[in-house]
Amino acid sequence: MLKRMSLISAYIALGCAATVLPVLISIYVANEDVARREQRDLRLYAEKAVMRTELVTYQGFAAIADLQAEHGAPCSPEYLERAAHVIFNYRYVRDAGAYGDGRYLCSPLFGDVRTQNLALPPPRWRSNDGYLLWFQQKNPLSDVREDIQIGRNGQYVSIDPQSYVDVMDPAGRPIATINTDVNSIVALSTGADPDEMLDAWKRAGRVDSGEWNYAVARSATRALGVVVKGRRTSLLKDWPGLLAMWVSMGVAMGGAFGWFAFKRISRQVSFQASLEWAISQRIIDVEYQPVVSLATNECVGVEALARWNLNGREISPNIFIALAEQHGLIQALTDLVLDKALHDLTDLLRSRPSFYVSINVSGEDLRTPRFLNLITARLAGTGLRPAQIRIEATERHFLNADVTRQTIAAFRSAGHPVYIDDFGTGYSSLAYLQTFRIDVLKIDKSFVDTIAQQAASSIVAPHIIDMAHELGVEIVAEGIERSEQVEYLARRGVQYGQGWLFAKAMRREELVAWLEARRASHAPAQPAVQ
Repeated sequence: MLKRMSLISAYIALGCAATVLPVLISIYVANEDVARREQRDLRLYAEKAVMRTELVTYQGFAAIADLQAEHGAPCSPEYLERAAHVIFNYRYVRDAGAYGDGRYLCSPLFGDVRTQNLALPPPRWRSNDGYLLWFQQKNPLSDVREDIQIGRNGQYVSIDPQSYVDVMDPAGRPIATINTDVNSIVALSTGADPDEMLDAWKRAGRVDSGEWNYAVARSATRALGVVVKGRRTSLLKDWPGLLAMWVSMGVAMGGAFGWFAFKRISRQVSFQASLEWAISQRIIDVEYQPVVSLATNECVGVEALARWNLNGREISPNIFIALAEQHGLIQALTDLVLDKALHDLTDLLRSRPSFYVSINVSGEDLRTPRFLNLITARLAGTGLRPAQIRIEATERHFLNADVTRQTIAAFRSAGHPVYIDDFGTGYSSLAYLQTFRIDVLKIDKSFVDTIAQQAASSIVAPHIIDMAHELGVEIVAEGIERSEQVEYLARRGVQYGQGWLFAKAMRREELVAWLEARRASHAPAQPAVQ
């Protein structure tokens, strides 16, 4: 009897272990995955905050340049009127005026104070290009207000420190902006502890804390950085409660989860198999989105876009391209798009030597010369110029600089221009633009949509345009739908555009007819019929 009870107890213990142990292991793995996801999200948030600091600083510099454009004597009525215009026109500027000999001279807020000897302390930092910076500078008109003050050549502007850390974030995670030369806090979000944030910056975010995660990011263009922190989530804090719950519900939940997982996996495998079959049978379609010169209204090239119709239903490229990347089908899909584009457009490209087609490539083909070798082989004997086949990749594929730099350089050396697609959506700090040599930057539609609107992100497109001009690369604006967008972009020096204002993506026959109609009529591009 005792032996039998012991055997039963052993079976019960083994059954409990078989039920509970996999669950606890799963909880532990899930907890580690949550920690990785939180840290990755926090890094992206830090990069987004860095872009904010760059935009605010850039606006301060632009305001000083505007103030220096006034040729009247400092503190003259004309000068003060110009300074008032600067304060009104620049969103983040709260004051603007002149200084000299360690004192304020005048501003629209102070008036002419040259006789009042309002002292201006020495700046905390000086840049190599002559900009001066005062942190937490007390305003002479207030005992409590502190500004960030930027000066150059006797002109200054004052900026609200909160502008540097005013990043939309529903979680309200604390931010600190840091001057990286002197390791000093420039701006701090409400409720953040300055000593804690500065210590986290000096440790590069590697702070041992059971409650908080930290992340840091640096500007690629200025001596600025940010440190952010977010609350750490742990699934293991209430492990006794989790254990009790899974002991009582393990079998039922395991069965339900197993059935659900089986259905989901079966569906996924079926969808994956359908895509693999579609690629192998070459029934993926390719359409072509025209690229138009904003200056001449001439169609200069097209972007090749994959399209998949499964049982009469159009599958979104965002879905099937992501699936192809996950299951090792993306290179075969890219090869198919290249082959179909050359089959469709070789005659057109021969007849128009300056016309081109751009092909989107994945991160896999930015790590090896495989796709470049394939293009070279496909172009042999066609009479096409390498520049007529161009390479597009989204900015996330450029982030691993050590792996992709040589491949990008090889594409360009072979004569294939390289584009960064959907620029701005990754919240990068533009640092990789100094690491890679590229030819064209494509502004994402989400930023083009905000042009001439009052959205908070409407300042991003001008900033990207200015940075592209400074780096000497051409620009394509995506998703153009309104004529006022064309007027604004052309005025800012953007060379090319894509969008429904010009034409939708179309098959080869439609494209040829569309080009011939434009050539025959010399008419401006008309909005596509939706």
